[in-house]
Amino acid sequence: MMTFKPVALGTVALLAAGTASAEEFRMQTFLGATAATTVAFEEMAAGLAEATGGEVEITVLPGGAVVGAAETIEAIQNGILDGQYTAPSYFAGSDPALGVLGDTLAAYPDSATRDRWFSEGGGLELARALYAQNGLMFICPVYWPPEQIPSTVPIETVADFDGLRMRAPGGLASDLLSRAGASLVTMGVGESVTAMETGQLDATDLANVALNWALGMHNQAMYSILARHSMAVTEMSVSMDKWNALSPEAQTAFEDACNAMSAGLVDTLTAQDEEAIAAAEAAGVTFIEFGEEEAAIFRGITQEVWTDWGSRSPDAQAIVDSHRAFLGTLGLE
Repeated sequence: MMTFKPVALGTVALLAAGTASAEEFRMQTFLGATAATTVAFEEMAAGLAEATGGEVEITVLPGGAVVGAAETIEAIQNGILDGQYTAPSYFAGSDPALGVLGDTLAAYPDSATRDRWFSEGGGLELARALYAQNGLMFICPVYWPPEQIPSTVPIETVADFDGLRMRAPGGLASDLLSRAGASLVTMGVGESVTAMETGQLDATDLANVALNWALGMHNQAMYSILARHSMAVTEMSVSMDKWNALSPEAQTAFEDACNAMSAGLVDTLTAQDEEAIAAAEAAGVTFIEFGEEEAAIFRGITQEVWTDWGSRSPDAQAIVDSHRAFLGTLGLE
């Protein structure tokens, strides 16, 4: 039974044109200052300030500038930040529903299909209701590309994960990989690069090809595996109090700008991945993509993970049930 309550949007009175006061938002991202996502956010912020006549002024802070990635919600609740551009999976340890929202694993064939759940399957309403419980307004999901696994050994089947020594960040993706038999350790990104170079690790669960390549994950790892083990959600959200202080026109402009940024990142991040794949292949990296039989095995394990995590809270179960129902409408059960 869904326990979420609907979120009321645009709760402030309509303000006459030119009378809205400026609202300043300090918002932290999840990647560094030079990342394509951060650059896109800065461009969005500049355009939004112009579109709202200065009513929405965003200061974009790179990942880790104020607090750690898993601490931004608390920082918003305490008034240290006003918003975030991040991934819900960072908060899986504090709320299983945020973990389930933040990574759909192997359930969908690609990010574009999964993101239809937000627009067509009731996902946006569920996300907004969940975030409202934390005093936040979930503005929009932001496109994030498929993730791949840099590996020093070939991984061609789910069975090949058995006994594999992997770096993993925790959450649902780690649960899935563990169920597949991988031996997981938690360590920093830089440490994992060194660990693969010295043979302490076989593979690393991190991000998309472009980011893996930029971070040096393929210095020693001569394989990149598209197993669809992780399909992360990223989002933009702000303090509900700050959101409610905006005029209805500014709220609409903010949401439109967020969706436009997401659409732009489809092209930007896809192009970066294509460039990284070409560079990696030239350096001798072999790319392996799971076939339908192996993908089906991971989808089955995804259902096991969902059953487990859904049982941890009514909110998590509501998200799981919604995904399962939407997958059914797509013929992807």
